[in-house]
Amino acid sequence: MTGPTASGKTKLSISLAKKINAIIICADSRIIYKDFDIVSAKPTIEERSNIPHYLIDIIDPNQDFSAGDFVSEAKKIIDNTNKNIVITGGTWFYIKSLLDDKMLPECPINKSLREKLSTLSNQELWEKLNKIDPKRASLIHINNKDKIIRSIEMCKTLNMPISDYIRKDNNIYNANWYMPKITREELYNKINQRVDKMIDLGLYDEWLKITKKYPNSKVAKNTIGYKEFFELNEGLYKDKNEAIEKIKQHTRNFAKRQLTYFRSNKNIKPIETIKEILEDIK
Repeated sequence: MTGPTASGKTKLSISLAKKINAIIICADSRIIYKDFDIVSAKPTIEERSNIPHYLIDIIDPNQDFSAGDFVSEAKKIIDNTNKNIVITGGTWFYIKSLLDDKMLPECPINKSLREKLSTLSNQELWEKLNKIDPKRASLIHINNKDKIIRSIEMCKTLNMPISDYIRKDNNIYNANWYMPKITREELYNKINQRVDKMIDLGLYDEWLKITKKYPNSKVAKNTIGYKEFFELNEGLYKDKNEAIEKIKQHTRNFAKRQLTYFRSNKNIKPIETIKEILEDIK
């Protein structure tokens, strides 16, 4: 169960899991982090009651976590249960990596290399990647520093360009793909309402706690909902209200990209009710 942020996939997934006696594996690049509760719209303890949820709150925000890590952890869960499984989340690369017919290359995180690379400028990093894997470099925007660093790391681990790596066949799982059926206008309204609710729940205070507890967290500074408060501190906005409007705008922009991609994927069936899924999986 995938789809853009705020589209209603969490509610549908929990309802479905109750109907088919399933566990839920969360495929979300922010829900995995401890203390990212409000900003990630993490399911509440009450919502999770009676339905086992996995890959929530598994690492600290100052730790790295890759798609390969997600696949490794998700496979352990899948291969050690005889229950039905609902994978839910909007981090498409996590889901694709798990269910793709080709395995990801095994490239563990190299902390010392990352620390060294992080001191370079975006231009220097991109040029470095372009020298060892020009094809890969051509696919990544120069401002996507994290992705460039990860690509260099993978090239060095494999001792070859990632573009030349031939991926092995994966032991794929038989999966049905769904997403909530929603118009762009409905989605944008839901996003605005969600951000207002997050503010009421204490998003700003949560950000303050995160900055004190994890002062060097790169993932916090790159998370919509926290990023704007960092920018407010830097003087980019005149007040907190403008920062909140930017959270809404950036979330809508992100959701628009997600919606365009998910709609173009022929594996994914748009649905409105659980009944549609139950009829489909018969």
